[in-house]
Amino acid sequence: MTAAVNSARPGQAFLEGVRVLDVTGALAGPYCTTILSDLGADVLKIEPLTGDRMRARRLGPDRRPLPFVLTHRDKGSLAVDMKSAAGAEIVRSLARRSNVLVENFRAGAMARLGLGYEDLRPECPDLVYCSISGFGQFGPMRDAKGIDLIAQAYSGLMSVTGTTDGQLAKAGFPVSDVGTGMWGAIGVLAALLRARAGGGGAYVDVALADSVAAWSLWEVADYVATGVEPVPLGTAHRLAAPYEAFTCQDDATLVLGAVDRAWEALCAVLEIDLGDDPRFATEYERFLNRGSLAEIIKARFATAPRDHWMDALRSAGVPCGPVNSIGAILRDEQFAARGLFLHDEKRFAEPTIVNTPIVADGAPRARGPAPEVGADTLAILGELGYDDERIAALVEDGVVGVPDADESLYTLAVRSAEGQK
Repeated sequence: MTAAVNSARPGQAFLEGVRVLDVTGALAGPYCTTILSDLGADVLKIEPLTGDRMRARRLGPDRRPLPFVLTHRDKGSLAVDMKSAAGAEIVRSLARRSNVLVENFRAGAMARLGLGYEDLRPECPDLVYCSISGFGQFGPMRDAKGIDLIAQAYSGLMSVTGTTDGQLAKAGFPVSDVGTGMWGAIGVLAALLRARAGGGGAYVDVALADSVAAWSLWEVADYVATGVEPVPLGTAHRLAAPYEAFTCQDDATLVLGAVDRAWEALCAVLEIDLGDDPRFATEYERFLNRGSLAEIIKARFATAPRDHWMDALRSAGVPCGPVNSIGAILRDEQFAARGLFLHDEKRFAEPTIVNTPIVADGAPRARGPAPEVGADTLAILGELGYDDERIAALVEDGVVGVPDADESLYTLAVRSAEGQK
């Protein structure tokens, strides 16, 4: 059954009523909380008075802060100096009212502010606290700085990514950042289940290096079986063939994975008879002789355009697909039907949003724009019981920030004066 992306049955959001404190920066932490937000959680971004550093990364001729926007949609914003005693107390008060706290400072940084898991647990016994870092909260690399590129190298990923002539490359997407954000979200969701069942809160510790190394299933299997260090294979698969990219007559590229029963269908489409060739008699022989096999297949693909081959291969049941550019995926009809890229500047205040790829009743997905710095500061402090006079003092002392300090102070002064009448 085919359905439009927005026609899912209406229902309660999976995480409706879950309050998340987002004490993160860069990409891994914010991506974790964006997933939780898209699943229905109420996420409050805690950021410095000058704003998250990602706000300064502006792209294009109109200098849009797109990196920040794409990972902070739907979130509230409280601008606060957590290094001050008054600021730390505000965050502590918010933790008491929250279900989840996600942070991605260097190991031990939150504890030095009195906001670590052990600091908050006595007052917040049901809090799910997720720490995201380069190498985790313990081990000999605990204090080392970890970023996406370092994690890709340290985890072994870079040693097997690149061309067959040994030219190494990093993955084109920041896989350690987004992957760690996903692992963090998975850990938070599991811990929330236990907390809601009465099992209490939990400390979730996820690391960039761990997250990527945990994906090394094929490579570890290859090494354990052979004792030989895996090397870059370009687009080829480590354990199967033919399973790689091929260039066609029109210089466009397709990928295919013709293993098991698809092998005979591939030979029929390409009109190649390899039935009597012992090099390709079984899947294992085809894998061992994948270089020779690739040359035969490459020659056939060079005789016709990509669309011709893809139509024929798909009709025959052979898994295949195009190598799309980023521009192509933004225009792709399949992704459009799935609602993966949202082009709605009126709704999001930006031209394109990358959605969370979960389509289900209860998953509202991306709903609104990213906030201004401190957009919710006044409202949040009011909810915590701070009166207007005290809020004004915190603004003037540089403990909290608001979008327009002069206007906000004036509003607070007027409200305070009216309240004293």
